[in-house]
Amino acid sequence: MLRRKGISPFVATVVLVAITLALGGVLYTQFRQMVSAEVRNPSLSLVDANVGQDGKTLLLDVKNDGNVQLTLSEVLFQYQNTSEHFTVGGNASVLAGSATVSPGSIASLRLTLSGVTLPSFSTFTLTLVSDQLAKAFSVQG
Repeated sequence: MLRRKGISPFVATVVLVAITLALGGVLYTQFRQMVSAEVRNPSLSLVDANVGQDGKTLLLDVKNDGNVQLTLSEVLFQYQNTSEHFTVGGNASVLAGSATVSPGSIASLRLTLSGVTLPSFSTFTLTLVSDQLAKAFSVQG
């Protein structure tokens, strides 16, 4: 009687599972960047906020932390019972960069308050509005 030699069904199953996992890992690493590049993730952060010596001038550095180009349109300022509305390019001037902020870029803005003079160490709220999102920040100046 002739007996054939080969691998056991258990070893064959383990080998097939290992090949499948390896192939899945390779495909995941190849297509992960392509898929994540398609996901839109708008994000803004307030890098720096300074109040001028006169208590009326605010200097802001705004960073685009997302992967989508954003166009800043408005800044809303709130302090106690006072609120002011600034239009970027109008009464909010762009000092560096532009109102259209590319991913990873920073725009510097200057706001001049008309209704209030901020005392030292005051806390106020700034809301940055762009074409795709609005985000509020509590700032101590």
